[in-house]
Amino acid sequence: MNRLDRYFMAQLLAPFGFFSLVIIGILWLAQALPLVDNVIESGQSGLVFLEVTSLLIPRVMMVALPFASFGAALYALNRLYSEAELVVMMTAGQSPLALAKPVAVFGSFVMLIMVVTTFYLVPASQTQLNTRMNEIRTELTSSLIREGQFVHPTGNITIYVRDTSRDGEMAGLFLHDQTNAQNPVTYSAQKALFLQDGFDMRIVMIDGIIQQFDRSNALLNTIRFDRFSYDLGEVMPSIQGRTRAPFEMFPHELLFPSEEMLNSERWRPGAYAAEGHHKVVMPLSALVLPLIALGVIILGGFRRGGFMRRVMFAIALGVLLQSSVIVAKSAVQTAPELAWTMYVPSTGGLALALFFLYRAGRNRRPKRGMALA
Repeated sequence: MNRLDRYFMAQLLAPFGFFSLVIIGILWLAQALPLVDNVIESGQSGLVFLEVTSLLIPRVMMVALPFASFGAALYALNRLYSEAELVVMMTAGQSPLALAKPVAVFGSFVMLIMVVTTFYLVPASQTQLNTRMNEIRTELTSSLIREGQFVHPTGNITIYVRDTSRDGEMAGLFLHDQTNAQNPVTYSAQKALFLQDGFDMRIVMIDGIIQQFDRSNALLNTIRFDRFSYDLGEVMPSIQGRTRAPFEMFPHELLFPSEEMLNSERWRPGAYAAEGHHKVVMPLSALVLPLIALGVIILGGFRRGGFMRRVMFAIALGVLLQSSVIVAKSAVQTAPELAWTMYVPSTGGLALALFFLYRAGRNRRPKRGMALA
């Protein structure tokens, strides 16, 4: 790269850093807020919250970096053209394709970061995040034994304790189980003990009553007991035997799924194909979008009135291409044979950018009559 290309690259990298921080910060905050309730309800510290939310950053980067590179290219090119720097470069003999060289190098640099992020960081961080969240949910000593509060360890279980001790002893226990929606059961006891051995969790109730309501017959059945053991391990989430979601898997696992994955009842083969090809396509966006920005900006030539219309057109085109990837991914989930459609937006966008650059070069050539004069 010559000095001019390095200068062009420097003009792109500075706004790329700014846009990356802003977009990643906004998306990270939006993803982190829903986790606040889970962490707080389980009685975890602020360090645990930071640990959990930091694992969201690779996933956020996967979405943010292509748009950050696109925004940086639009900002830098609009400024360079408005200040006539691009005009000087082209007057000095730089063709649109020559100007595309530093933009392509910049896009390749971002694409390399995206490859590392989507191929390794995202699957590794998402696996660790989901495992950590399951560990937090199974730490019942701090999440269940909370005085004077209704706690919902799962959507079907509600627990209330009037008084507790440090040894896990409880007084005034109320437990409502809606696992069977047709026959909900309510347990209440004067005293209770919480026992946990690894993933074996149970509540031993003393001197209480069981009330079961049969909705079909509209009858309330009541049973008194001296001692009753309620097994929480059957209704609480466990990290043992947890099946990884497609988003947590590496591309080679998704593109070449094992027999066990294909026979899974939870995920269809299309889900693996869609996620695998999506991880491959996303880095290409970081290369294509800056080239589209360059082609659209210089296509119409220099205008003293500004380039806002071109910027808006480029943004609309970029959003359309990224939206097309999402639409194609949804189609592949139900029809894996349509996986090739996920590459159409990127290849089509690259062809469109090259066409814009070619047309911009043709527009700069003097007409034959002017050349003879």
